[in-house]
Amino acid sequence: MFVLETRQLRKSFGEGDAQVEALRGVDVGVNKGEMLAIMGRSGSGKSTLLTLLGGVDVPTSGQVLLEGIDLATMTDDARTLMRRRRIGFVFQSFNLLPILTAEENVALPLELDGVSASAAKDRAGKMLELVGLEKRRNHLPGKLSGGEQQRVAIARALVIEPAIVLADEPTGNLDTANGKRVIAVLRELVDQHGQTLVLVTHDPGVAAIADRVIYLADGLVDREETNRVIPVRPRRVASERSA
Repeated sequence: MFVLETRQLRKSFGEGDAQVEALRGVDVGVNKGEMLAIMGRSGSGKSTLLTLLGGVDVPTSGQVLLEGIDLATMTDDARTLMRRRRIGFVFQSFNLLPILTAEENVALPLELDGVSASAAKDRAGKMLELVGLEKRRNHLPGKLSGGEQQRVAIARALVIEPAIVLADEPTGNLDTANGKRVIAVLRELVDQHGQTLVLVTHDPGVAAIADRVIYLADGLVDREETNRVIPVRPRRVASERSA
């Protein structure tokens, strides 16, 4: 069974003559421990697809199955809980709170979900260590480089022990050197820890290191390419979380 799967996914905006079909029947499956890249020109539907995969919006028709559960049929509150507990998000603009330290930013999703401050802090420290920032845990975002801020954002996405991480242009605001560091971290999470990752990118160099690339055009899957065979490996990111 796929970790994440879409079946005949459609999404329209507007009504009547002004209606636009952003997605027109997309079937995509994401394997456990896979790094999947989504590419396409502006307007191809890739951002809409990522929004639906994350349960931020619901499709006009079709299914989005996360671990076999259809996000499209869930209530808003249920989808919010699913996003909070099973989906990690990494954004182009980092979205860190400037008044919180790196550690506090990473711990925040756990605390919002009812985890004790001490347990959340402990878990956040482990995630920052995983992305190579254990020595920067007490720094505010403004004291970190762009690449470091994005690695904090990655640690924040991982701290909930998600079924899948969704990354929207994760290197879009970074220079070449920092972009390569961030992608290396993401690749390591997949290779060494079995994390499942879907990223939207316009950069062919980023897509080239993914296990598989799906190309969208006019709201449909135009083609896909396989860069490497996904090995069977245990997922080692997860650990027990104290409440």
